[in-house]
This record gives sequence, structure tokens and C-alpha cells, in this order.
Amino acid sequence: MEQNRTYELRRRLLVTILILILYLAGRSLLLYGIDPTAYPPERPGSQNILVSIISGDRHRYSVFALGIMPYITSNLIAWLYTAVRGSDFRMRISQQKIERSTLALAAAVAVVSAVLRADKLKFRVSALNVDALKAIAVLEMVAGAAVVYLLADLNRKRGAGGQTPIILVNIVDNLFWTAVGFSWPELRKPVALSLVMAAVILVMENVIFRIPVQRVSIHNEYADKSYIAFKLDPIGVMPVMFALSFFMIPQGIVGFLLMIFEDSQTLRLMDARLSLDDPVGACIYLGIIFGLNLIFSFIMVAPGEMSDQLRKSGDSIVGVYAGKKTKRYLQKRLLLLVLFSGCVLCLLMGMSLGLALQGEIPTELALLPATTMTLTGILCFLYREVKTYWRFDSYLFFM
Repeated sequence: MEQNRTYELRRRLLVTILILILYLAGRSLLLYGIDPTAYPPERPGSQNILVSIISGDRHRYSVFALGIMPYITSNLIAWLYTAVRGSDFRMRISQQKIERSTLALAAAVAVVSAVLRADKLKFRVSALNVDALKAIAVLEMVAGAAVVYLLADLNRKRGAGGQTPIILVNIVDNLFWTAVGFSWPELRKPVALSLVMAAVILVMENVIFRIPVQRVSIHNEYADKSYIAFKLDPIGVMPVMFALSFFMIPQGIVGFLLMIFEDSQTLRLMDARLSLDDPVGACIYLGIIFGLNLIFSFIMVAPGEMSDQLRKSGDSIVGVYAGKKTKRYLQKRLLLLVLFSGCVLCLLMGMSLGLALQGEIPTELALLPATTMTLTGILCFLYREVKTYWRFDSYLFFM
């Protein structure tokens, strides 16, 4: 039995630990010419707290300043594109072509983000002019983003958790510096709300709705135990985690236009409104969460493809005719879950943002509960993956 035993979990965890060490080392390398004294300890804005989850460092002036943002943005867009095109398109296109396109998209996102970020950096006085220092910083940030991309991709293939361990490191760093920067009376309400939200997410991640399925290939005592499983939140906290990336798109466009039209009052007003510290920006952010929850759920779960697979295999949902009726049945069930989970996510986030806008909690902590929600979802995902590899190691000798 010992000869057949594998150590897949141990190998993957060691790879992940090594990758995280390299990532932390890169976060400590400052950009050339940067003046760290120009970034005194201060309370980050509410949006910056959530930005730091996907960026490389809290002040965003290291070589890994862009962090994992280009990676997850490019992968998200590629995934959405292939999902919208359907299963036939995914069968025709090679995985190598998808990876090349994703890499090119990540490079484009990194360049644009680096240019926008370099304009806000503060440098020491040196022989080089500011424009030259900004150009060097852009090259360093793009190179850093490429390294993070390779690390995340390597962890996806050889480690555990895909890109989530890197996000987990950012979240822990985020929570630590947030706790250090605020007093307990200031943290009390946001922490209480965060714990409530974490409990709600934990329940939604583990409550499963089962739709009984009759499998034509099963004719034994287990036939009645076959089902299609839908989580109470079909795609977890993905909408909360990615909503900020989508929210930053109009921010980036307006910021880029402000670099060209510096005197435009309209652009300055739009820039001020597109903030989570403003009621308009907060409402837009909540709308993005609800919309992403709806769109991602139907694309990822794909009830249409699910019904086609049932029809082709000869299986059926108990009490429902195959074909269009099965498709409509699955769509209705999924829609109910999506509307419920979307309302819950928006309600929880709306409570936090609303309390901040009313002055009940510091505005800088408005998105602390969102960080906790993301942390809870990531830990649930990592737990399931680690458990899967542990079972593989434990039972391989039976195969």
C-alpha cells in the first residue's frame, strides 16, 4: 500500500509556499527612484482597501505594484468570451491559443494600468527627470506583472488554489494594516458587520439545492441519489471580488482623459462621483455586483448546456420533459437563486456603504466587510481543493 501512496497534496502545498515566498520578495522591491518617505502612514480610502486585495502592495509603489490584477482581469475576460461563444467554440479552439490570447490581453491591461499608476507616483530628486522616472517605473511594473502572471499560472498548474493564495496573502496584509491603523471603537461596528457577513457567506457557500435526476445508466439502489446541485449562491463571492475591477474601468477611462484634458470641470465632477465615498459611486458599485452575479451565474452554470447534456445522455429531471422544458426549468431555478443571492450581496454591501456615508463607521472601513466576504469565500474554496487532494492521496491505492 505504501508503494502506491502518492504525495500530491504535499507537493502542491510546497510549490504554493515557494511561490508565495517569491511573491512576498517581489513586494519588497521598490520601484527605481521612488520616495517611500512621501507615503507616510495614513488611513487608506475605502476603495484602496479593496484595491489592495488584487494589487501588489498597500501603497502600490513596489515592482509588484500591479499585483494579480492583470492576470485575473485577462482570465476573466477570456473566460467570459469563450463561455458566451458556447461549448462548440470551446471544442474547436485550442487551449494553447486561449492562453496566448489571455497573455496578450494581460500585457495590454498591465501597460495601461502601469501608465495610469506611474502618473501618481512620487519620486526622489535625481539626475533623471520625472518623465524618465515614470517610464522606468512603467517598465518595472509591467515586468513585475509578467512575473506575477507566471507565478499565478504556475500555481494553477502545479500548486493549490490557483491565484487565490496570492489574493489571500494580500487580504491578510490588508486586514493587519487596517487593524493597526484604527482604534477598537472605530473597528467595532465594521468588525461586527464583517462577522455577520462572513457567517451569511459561509451558509450560502454550503447550502445545496438538489434537483433529482433519473440516470438511464444507473439501475441500482443509488439511482434515487443522483441529482444536479445548485449552491445557494451559484458562483460564491466572485461578483464582490470582481466588481471593483469593473468599477475601475470607467475610473481609468476618466482618469486617462483627465491626463489629456486637465481643465475639464465635467471630467473632474465625473471623477469625484466615481468613488465609493460618494452615493452615486456606491450605487453604481452595488449595481455592478448585482449585474455580475446574474451574468456570471448564467454563464458559469450554463443551464442551456446542462439541459443539452442531459438530453444527449438520455437522462432527465424527475417529473420534467427533456429538451426545452428542462432548459426552462433549470433557468427558472437558477434565476430564483441568483436573484436571492444578488439581493443578499447587495444588501450586505449596501449596509456597510450606507453606514459609512451616514458617518456611523469610518468611510475608510466601508469595504472592510467586502474583504471579509472575499476571505471567507476563498477559504471555503481552498478547503475544498485541499480536501480533494488529500482524498486522492488517501485512496489512490484502491484504484
